[in-house]
Amino acid sequence: MAKAIVLNESYKVTLFDYLYFFIIVIYMGQATSETSRMVGSLSGNPIPLLLPIVLTCILWKKHPISFNNKNLHKVLAIYTIWATCSLIKYGSYTTQELSYHFFMVYAIIIAYIHNQIFGYKLVPLYENVLTFLCKIAVIGWLVAVLIPASASFFRLFYETGYGNNVFYLFTWMDPAKGQAYSGIIRNAGCSWEPGRFAIMVALAIFCNLCQNGIKFRNNKNIWWLLIALATTQSTTGYFSVLVLYIIFMVKKFNLKYTFLLILVLGPVVYGLIQLDFMGEKVTSRISDAQDVSRLEEQFSWNSVQYEEGEYLGSIDRFEAMVFEWTNVLNDPILGYSRNVEHSYFRTHISSNYALANGLVKVLGMFGLPLGLYFFYILYRASVTIACQSKEKRKLGLMVLLCMSAISYTILSIPVFTSFWFYGVFITSNKTNKRSIK
Repeated sequence: MAKAIVLNESYKVTLFDYLYFFIIVIYMGQATSETSRMVGSLSGNPIPLLLPIVLTCILWKKHPISFNNKNLHKVLAIYTIWATCSLIKYGSYTTQELSYHFFMVYAIIIAYIHNQIFGYKLVPLYENVLTFLCKIAVIGWLVAVLIPASASFFRLFYETGYGNNVFYLFTWMDPAKGQAYSGIIRNAGCSWEPGRFAIMVALAIFCNLCQNGIKFRNNKNIWWLLIALATTQSTTGYFSVLVLYIIFMVKKFNLKYTFLLILVLGPVVYGLIQLDFMGEKVTSRISDAQDVSRLEEQFSWNSVQYEEGEYLGSIDRFEAMVFEWTNVLNDPILGYSRNVEHSYFRTHISSNYALANGLVKVLGMFGLPLGLYFFYILYRASVTIACQSKEKRKLGLMVLLCMSAISYTILSIPVFTSFWFYGVFITSNKTNKRSIK
């Protein structure tokens, strides 16, 4: 009899299922080039590319499911038609170009497998895996903060863009590379960057809220998740979770309840805004986004000083949103495809910068018809998960993922995609309590 891992009083999984999902979540963090192979290019080291594919095949072998599903066929058919039109439009059939479409289909199929095999069990499973990783992240962060001499130890490990990664489980942020506020380094957990880890944690907090509501007593997981989130010092993470708690607190609208809500959340919101990386940062970013002409002058100057295509950095989320909307206006039907090199921003404004915004990017990449269809799919997922949860907040998941996508591209990340497509691959009355064999 397979050893069982108990997720909560209602759900359990086999040891293999847990280890499988643990590895998939590590890939979700994209801390290194190896763990970015579920979303990157087909070229490169084949082992980290094949590992999740082989493990997913074993998962399917252990839990056989049928791929004869009309919703799966519908989604793949719609995407294939769009991808074919996009390829014809740009006349590019390189390995890299085809890779972009491969990994989107790959994410959709893995989402289907996860949804069919795990069902609602996906919610407590993700929460449990993230909680375990948060424990490692908090301990690693405390060592780094309380023992400054540990920097020499962390530098012995694999060097990443902002620090060093320890066995794919924890990424130490090197203060010399800018990932620190007021002298305190930020916590990136198992991801490549603190903000990215924060939205992973925020999704786990959502999963906890779905099952428990707002509960702090006898709820150890939520404490680990909130502490880990706090150490990321992430604007996106803080605001996303704050909005989540507001959504789960609002059960009814009346004068008394509204007053209590303001009384509880007022001091919390005020305290967060006082933090340098919250109120002041958001205000300055919005101000910068309104001054588009300043950015265009900077792009024009850089085009003279630097070679075309030389990477100089990423445009911040709010500014990027403005330019992504420009992409939408110039390619409203088919979009610029999943290859950003075809975007209006890259071809007409600047080839030296990337746009750090994943929300409007959905419309920019896929065009309005397919992009809006993907948002409809997200809405269905949000409603379906709510219907199966103890705490029913129909817009909870949608609001969270949209807020997360303001800063990061998440649609093609397999685990995020598993939640995004939950509504089309799972019927609203299906919960998976499959027994352990």
